[in-house]
Amino acid sequence: MVSWQTRTAKLLGRLTIRQALRRQLDIGAMRKRIQAMERFFPDLPSDVQVTTEPGLTHCDAEWLQPSEGHSDRVILHLPGGAFMTRFRRAERFLLARLCRATHARGRLVFYRLAPEDPWPAGLDDSMEAYQQLLALGVRPEQIVLSGMSAGGCLVLALLLKARDQGLPMPAGAMLMSPAADLTDDYDQGSRATNASRDAVLSLEHGEEIRRLYLAGQDELANHPYVSPVMGDFSGLPPLFFQVSGTEILLDDSQRCAERARADGVSAEVDIWDRLPHGWQALSFAPESGRAIARLADFVRECCP
Repeated sequence: MVSWQTRTAKLLGRLTIRQALRRQLDIGAMRKRIQAMERFFPDLPSDVQVTTEPGLTHCDAEWLQPSEGHSDRVILHLPGGAFMTRFRRAERFLLARLCRATHARGRLVFYRLAPEDPWPAGLDDSMEAYQQLLALGVRPEQIVLSGMSAGGCLVLALLLKARDQGLPMPAGAMLMSPAADLTDDYDQGSRATNASRDAVLSLEHGEEIRRLYLAGQDELANHPYVSPVMGDFSGLPPLFFQVSGTEILLDDSQRCAERARADGVSAEVDIWDRLPHGWQALSFAPESGRAIARLADFVRECCP
């Protein structure tokens, strides 16, 4: 049974984020609304230190270091937000919890956002962050990538691009409800069957979001670095997908996992019942803690 905390979050999601996505798309208003909602998310725990140096060229980024249980692991996390906004505090706290659960350091990348900086700006920032870890001497087998929603899309795109450029692969990647397909099939699969069940997301302005992200170059939607589900997953590290069965993005995880397995890559899809998009960041909900525990198990398995 879904907890009362999560049921409350689902109701709030329907009344706020989902309604905002269904109205006329106003990026400025959406960012202000999310900033106001962020006050409900806690500050970082006192045992997690945040630093910013060394930084990245074009965007903000943070290093998170738990005071206890340090290991050589590094989790490189890319936040979500439809490529145009983000829950900064929520995803910082999510990464802190992941780091504490896995005795890892965290690298949180606030990649550039559309429409001011359309694709490939966010992907370029993410690639710079990964290359920076390697340049700092972090062994690739000690790096685990992590991404939520749009950030999950960028994680998959980063893996494809890094492989294509001959860079060493990380130990694995955690994909939380990745938005891995930006083509125009908005009336098929889970995008249709879960359209009324998804408590957070709505694709009524999906084409407009894609247009802003790609600066009007819709022909790029089929490129694997934009829609990773279209890519060849050969040579990628183990992938762990986590998604709710009532999300419109359910198929993105399942199709990516199927493609990965067909290409000889280990891929698991962890499907949860009736939870809202991004529930992992709801630190007050018991389902969030259980999801973090499963993600931590994956980290320890692929990065002992």
